[in-house]
Amino acid sequence: MNRLQATLLALCLWPALALAQSEQGQGMGLDLTGDDANKTEEQKPEDTTETAPPAEPTPSATTTPAAPAPAEPEVVPTDITQEDRVKSVQRKVYRKEGRFELTPLVSFSINDPYYSKLGASVRGAYYFADTLALSVRGSAMQVLPSDDVRTAKRAFQSKIYHSVPQWSVMGDVEWAPLYGKVAFLNSILHFDGYLLGGAGVVRTQTSALEGRTVNIGADLGAGMRFVAKDFLAVNVALINTSYVDQPLGTSKGAVQNLMTINAGISLFFPLHSTGREGE
Repeated sequence: MNRLQATLLALCLWPALALAQSEQGQGMGLDLTGDDANKTEEQKPEDTTETAPPAEPTPSATTTPAAPAPAEPEVVPTDITQEDRVKSVQRKVYRKEGRFELTPLVSFSINDPYYSKLGASVRGAYYFADTLALSVRGSAMQVLPSDDVRTAKRAFQSKIYHSVPQWSVMGDVEWAPLYGKVAFLNSILHFDGYLLGGAGVVRTQTSALEGRTVNIGADLGAGMRFVAKDFLAVNVALINTSYVDQPLGTSKGAVQNLMTINAGISLFFPLHSTGREGE
């Protein structure tokens, strides 16, 4: 009875056991497809080789451009004349060294409100160097009263004591440190500026009196020369001549200052400047 019950129980439970084993086999099964694919991708080495750019096709001999012909060198003219040359530092064109200058001048005073002094002068100078000269100037003067003198004497009965210079001879040393060029009427004029100083004698109206003689004087001035030609220049100078004189009607001597503007034409000998060779 027990064996029969056990056999019946086994027959009843067999399908259930078979179904359970089937489900267990399916649940415990391993799907290795995806893992193998992932593992294959992970184990696949990276391709680190850079893709080389496609080689450019070698141009054939028929398509190679011809090399350009060498350019011909530029021909530079070598026949440059003396006039075509330009120097960065040009030599002085107008030179005076070893030359003699003769200058007639006219002059008039500018520092006396009552008496105008007009004169004419002749000046000669020799240049020991291009900037250094020794000059001698002889002048004759004429004194003319102005309208203020007549008004003062007529209206105020005033007496104006004044010196009356008649002539003078002065020796001066001239120094010309300034030299340049200036454009004038489409032309280039050379010019130089100079300073002068010296001494000499001045004869006045009272020099003829008994016991009187010429008066010692001194020069101090400055001037400019504008050279039009090698041998020709316009000369303008401002010169003050000081001397001691005792005018008529006074018993005291006093220092007189005769300041004049002088203008004239300078002639140079020899006529040709040696500086022209440096142009």
